[in-house]
Amino acid sequence: MGTRRVRMTVVALAAAGCALTAGCAQEAEPDGRTERQTVDAYVRALNGRDVAALAGLGPSGYVEVEADAREIVAADGGKGITVADVEVSHEFGDDLASARVTGKGRDGRPFATHVSMFRLGGDWVVLLGHAPGAAAGKDGASPAATEPPE
Repeated sequence: MGTRRVRMTVVALAAAGCALTAGCAQEAEPDGRTERQTVDAYVRALNGRDVAALAGLGPSGYVEVEADAREIVAADGGKGITVADVEVSHEFGDDLASARVTGKGRDGRPFATHVSMFRLGGDWVVLLGHAPGAAAGKDGASPAATEPPE
């Protein structure tokens, strides 16, 4: 009986030590909103035709986030999308993601879209709008200008 009690104590200590260290092969809890949570919120915003909710998934401080959100809601909002699958890829690094979302609308028509995201301060945000100053140079010239500045 004494040997059994020792074995149980060793097993209990090993389990406790494992839980305290690396989590025994369990992944760490994410700090903020995950890619999937971001996609789910994106679809909820579309279904609710909620421009403000969709814009809220964009990066804070970016320019024209609400305008992009309005365009997306105008094109795909209110369809009653039921998600069948979300495939997330990280082809360009750990902090950039593309999610392919497939499903059906309320009318039974297939629905598919890609949601581009990047990690910002622990949260995944939808690529909406653009960073301040990214649309035009300091002199007001478009970055697509083909002639050298004078």
